[in-house]
Amino acid sequence: MSPRIFKVLILFSIILTGMEGSIASAENDNQVILISFDGMRNDLTRKYVKDGKLPHIEEVIKDGTIAKYAKTVSPSLTAPSHAAIATGATPLKTSIVSNVWQEPDEGLTNKQDAFLSKLEVDPLWVAARKQGKTTATVAFAGANPQTGKQADYTIYYGDTWSPSSQEKLTFTEAIDWKHSPQSYSPLKESSFSIKVENGKNQTIHVLAYDSTNDQEVNYNQFIVAESKEADAKAVQNKSWGSVMLEVKEGKTAGFWFKLSLQDQKLENGALIYRSAVTSGLIDGPEGFSEEIRNRFGFFPPQDDDTALEEGWISRKEYEQITERFVNWVTDVSLFIKNEYEPDLLMFYAPQIDHQEHKYLLTDPRQPDYTPEMSKKYMEYIEWAYQTADQVVGKTVKSLDENDHLFIVSDHGMEPAHSALEPNKVLKDNGLLVLDSKGKIDYEKTKAIAIPSGSAAHVYINLESREKAGIVPQQDYEKVREEIIQSFNQVEVNRNENGPVVSHHLKEMWDSMFNEGLSLTALKENSRDLYGYLMNSNIHPYQDIKKIPKKGNSEMKDQNEGDILLMAAPGYIMGEGMSEIVKPSPELGTHGGDPNREKLKAVFMAMGPEIDEGKQIQPTSNLDIAPTIYEILGLETPSFVEGKPIEKLRVR
Repeated sequence: MSPRIFKVLILFSIILTGMEGSIASAENDNQVILISFDGMRNDLTRKYVKDGKLPHIEEVIKDGTIAKYAKTVSPSLTAPSHAAIATGATPLKTSIVSNVWQEPDEGLTNKQDAFLSKLEVDPLWVAARKQGKTTATVAFAGANPQTGKQADYTIYYGDTWSPSSQEKLTFTEAIDWKHSPQSYSPLKESSFSIKVENGKNQTIHVLAYDSTNDQEVNYNQFIVAESKEADAKAVQNKSWGSVMLEVKEGKTAGFWFKLSLQDQKLENGALIYRSAVTSGLIDGPEGFSEEIRNRFGFFPPQDDDTALEEGWISRKEYEQITERFVNWVTDVSLFIKNEYEPDLLMFYAPQIDHQEHKYLLTDPRQPDYTPEMSKKYMEYIEWAYQTADQVVGKTVKSLDENDHLFIVSDHGMEPAHSALEPNKVLKDNGLLVLDSKGKIDYEKTKAIAIPSGSAAHVYINLESREKAGIVPQQDYEKVREEIIQSFNQVEVNRNENGPVVSHHLKEMWDSMFNEGLSLTALKENSRDLYGYLMNSNIHPYQDIKKIPKKGNSEMKDQNEGDILLMAAPGYIMGEGMSEIVKPSPELGTHGGDPNREKLKAVFMAMGPEIDEGKQIQPTSNLDIAPTIYEILGLETPSFVEGKPIEKLRVR
């Protein structure tokens, strides 16, 4: 072979290699957008779709694929479930074993917040970035930039610098304002203060002016600002406005407000509702955080239950606050999608979970249950699902030919009628001891439970593992069996909730007759009630599991406890230790066995590689990550325990 031919072959080989790289790149131009709706129940979603309440989600189902249901990990809590979605790995690998846990090598009562903790294995947005893809996350659990570099573009929950409040404003003659607007009545002013946690306290000034040239005193415009500069946008009575503050050197935050006048002459002053002062964490290329704040403002508060309960705001205003947050996250996410074109975008919406925790009133055993109240509360939950549907509609509208949309949830939600107190059980069995002041006596306590939702981890106070450990290594299994036996012996008489049941029993019967139920239906309902009342004793701790430790149990190299407790349906775990069982403080709960119907999550997808109009068999949340790796043409990390979802993609 001549040198010239040899050189030509080498050149041809180089060209082919380059072409193969180009072809591979072209084949991997797929993009994925994943939305997680916290707490979206599979059964409720299907019901609302069937009733025509979720048209945009119905469109995704029609144009894509839906799973019969999705099963999450155990315990079915927000942080572990989102970690599973993001990694394809179980809590034993991610280290996110609960929403809170006892931190290794700390005091026995120490609690670590999962949402501020680092995943032990790489989530999608990190692993894909390491393989050359551009990734973005907005408000997604586990993507906290304070724990280290996350996606290329990351936005996460920041600090709450001051809680919300309502202030009474008294107005006087305005002085020393700059750039004052024209007013047909004398300018008036007021002010209120904001106590900022770990920052500088703020005085907020309010300027009132009359823009109506009608010979009447009508204060109809208001400027609310950090200083007496009348450059801010004016708002009217009962209209929303916002203020951005420098809460600390180099740190900005903000709040939303609404004024309510007693009279337009301001003789009786006014009320001003102020939301919490909030900020977000933004990480990305130079100038990214400034661009987000300039375009979309500060990271807004997610909701305001306190203001609603105190009567500072109406239910409608409460919903506006929540919708503002959801829209902010959605609009920012879609801006990042369109402006920076990430290969992977993952964002999050919390409103369904939040409303179900507060308003899932569907079981007559629940505190304050009435059919009328249940119907009203379910309207709130339906609103939350419809808000999610609007997010889906916006997102679908933004999709292009390479985009694949995944709609997932972390878990479902069950109605809760009672709260269990696992530390009461430990205390009654001498495993947890209090001192004379009612504090935990570490020198005598063998175990403590850290509850979250319907689950609780029990930690043994083991010598050489805990700071004040007292249980010798040789007694570890003996104490663990003692704990398990203590919880196995707990029986709750249904009549401990009897006052709730008996109070509503007549009402339930009346409701049956008023609804005109047939004789067969009446018999069925009466059989249910009779069976409920007669089957009085149940074990509220449905699952009591030993957790295998890595190697020797002395080595506290995992966050999970020594035993995992999961409650029976209808029960939530409480923090106290005064009663075995008491009325639940929340109406909705999760954390129990993920196989239960109401705890099943959703999975649906659409895109160029996704089959249309198809229902597939149940999936696992562990299968989401490996499916996305496959669509993006990436290598799946070895720690992933899930498998690509079968029969999802067009073959």
